[in-house]
Amino acid sequence: MPYFIINGYAGCPNFGHAIIVAQYLSERLPNFEFKKVEVAPTEWGDHVMDINKCSNWYLTKSPVIWKEIHQWGSKRYLLGGLGEFWEYVYCYYGLESIIPKADLRNLAANNLKVRGVAERLKYTRIISIIGATSLVTTLLLKELFEVPNLKKRDGIIVRLFDENHNDERKYSMMEDMAIYYNSLSIFGRDQIVFIVNNLEELLDNCDLLIIVEDFRPNNQSQYEVTLKRCFAKMNYLSEAVNSSKHRSLRIIFSGQGPLCFLATCLVEFCTTVRPSDIVVLAADEGLSYISVLSEKTGIPVSKISAPPVWGFIGIHSFVDEAQTVFKADVYRPNLRSLTAPHGSTLPLGTIKSELRLMSYLITDHDEVVRTVEERKKKITKLQERPTIFRKIRSVISLLKLWYAEQPSDDIISLGVCSDGSFDIPAGMVFAQPAKLDSRFRWLPFAEYPLMDDFTRAKIKECKESSSRFLEQSHLLHHMCKDSEDISSNPH
Repeated sequence: MPYFIINGYAGCPNFGHAIIVAQYLSERLPNFEFKKVEVAPTEWGDHVMDINKCSNWYLTKSPVIWKEIHQWGSKRYLLGGLGEFWEYVYCYYGLESIIPKADLRNLAANNLKVRGVAERLKYTRIISIIGATSLVTTLLLKELFEVPNLKKRDGIIVRLFDENHNDERKYSMMEDMAIYYNSLSIFGRDQIVFIVNNLEELLDNCDLLIIVEDFRPNNQSQYEVTLKRCFAKMNYLSEAVNSSKHRSLRIIFSGQGPLCFLATCLVEFCTTVRPSDIVVLAADEGLSYISVLSEKTGIPVSKISAPPVWGFIGIHSFVDEAQTVFKADVYRPNLRSLTAPHGSTLPLGTIKSELRLMSYLITDHDEVVRTVEERKKKITKLQERPTIFRKIRSVISLLKLWYAEQPSDDIISLGVCSDGSFDIPAGMVFAQPAKLDSRFRWLPFAEYPLMDDFTRAKIKECKESSSRFLEQSHLLHHMCKDSEDISSNPH
């Protein structure tokens, strides 16, 4: 009589599928027995390595299934993964699919609820991503695992979620990502990636939530409808966040669309997350100016910092390129240079670096903006999508600061909850200079100097536009009126 051993990690849908099939057969056949060997996601790499070493196999994916003849512990006969297991049971027992596809996707989440897994998750950094089929996610994951101090003792777990997970093509994209990064874990990488299909599982013990979903309307005529739906989605998400009761959750908005509006809604509705832990990516808008500034001033890109970004990201924002800081090489002559004879080989001075503002080199703000926008449109047209690498660079830079061992003195452009600084209405998430405090909270940097009247006027324009947007009574009325109906099915 054959004895089957099914190895896998909690959260793997193929492992859960294999277990259901084995249970089905064991209940109906007198001579079918199996044993389940389940490990935590972060332990899968070491576990499958031990299997390979013991049996001289070369396997990476979960599950790993073999059979033993006559008794437990006898010689192993490899079957393979889920596909090979299905082929075996179909050939020998004539069994075809017994589980609807929709039900299979719930197995991954259910398998995580096993004894001991919750305890191990305390020592694992759990990162959840909404909008996982975005190209940003594909490229972000590669660098996410390399961020210093992001890993906890037992590594990182990444959960992928997309509202269109029932779309076979999009689900396949997430599955391919999970399979690829999970296969890397056998080379000593303490990481695991898996897919979840509801917000409850996504937010369970979550430490960091990254939202890369595209919230832009399909066309301008649908703008108001899109805003209502955004309002309803944030209402729905906040209910799930409040239910998770995870006070230390950090949330980053880094997708496309009215991001500051979304974050402002979340700040309003979320009662269990600190407002300072809900932020919107803004530095990426400034990064698009660096190459243009380099061309117009002749200063190398490596010596130019990202310019400050102000505004309600996705609605009305202003990049203050004149206040861009750059490193200038300054020649400082010695007194000897006044009396030294011609041809003297003695040093007549030194070259030192100092930080300067670019305001005296930039004379036409509109020309710089026009050049940047033209390049954006050209690249978007060629790629048939917005550029994404600036977002990835900005997210990684933000995480390096947020998860450093000590709070940094760096001042960055970030959408944060206003405390009234710069006369920005308190409670509104607004892009502005921000800095970490001693408790790793992102707060407005109120001491940031506003150098000229032009900058003040532009910031005032952004503030007034944002306030008018939020105060549109008819829009908020429709949002509040329809939110109950839409939030019951926000997708």
